[in-house]
Amino acid sequence: MTGLYRVLEPGSKGIVDLWSIEGGFCGRGKGGRTVLSIFLAGLLLAAAASAAGENVTLGGYEVSFDLGDYEGYSLGFEEVPYATVDGEEYPAHVCWIYADGPMMIALTDYGVPMEATSSLTRRAVTYYLNNANCTSIQTHEVQIDGKPAILGLGERPSGAILVCAVYWPDMREVNGTLYAQVDCTIASEASVAVTESLLNSIRVVVPSEEGGGSEREKIEL
Repeated sequence: MTGLYRVLEPGSKGIVDLWSIEGGFCGRGKGGRTVLSIFLAGLLLAAAASAAGENVTLGGYEVSFDLGDYEGYSLGFEEVPYATVDGEEYPAHVCWIYADGPMMIALTDYGVPMEATSSLTRRAVTYYLNNANCTSIQTHEVQIDGKPAILGLGERPSGAILVCAVYWPDMREVNGTLYAQVDCTIASEASVAVTESLLNSIRVVVPSEEGGGSEREKIEL
């Protein structure tokens, strides 16, 4: 299966072949793995909840997020031509967030349930970072929107650190196996504080959900 997403280049013609993507932040330094390790040392997970300050619609799904105290951002929207599963085409809906660096939320509904395994999600994250020409790629299991997610970090040729995260908002367990058909990819080169706010507050409402969101874990970069 293949999805098409731009790699943090809104409005550009360079589209990468990709099944799914995730969130990030920007940092510079030499010795990529050492730089990434410094950031990863601060990756702490703790129970938390966050109210959403922005509400958008992507492909019929309601998405909310809160960038905290940061107010100088604007939004842009586009529909990436298609994503395919077994030859069937499905649009990927993208929200660009222009803060102190570009960020992206992309939702793709594949129309059919599939096994939402950790290894499949990890491959999607790694593939995204590879196509962004990142090196020293590291991936970690976290929770986003109360769901299992994979968070990846990589260093671009410029020295910037790109973080990409992927999770399945509609993930459900059937007879011990996890299934989903909607993936959410978050990518960012904004500052640490802004990116943390996005990762910790994003919520995608799916039709099967009722009432409030699941218990969340806080990501600190």
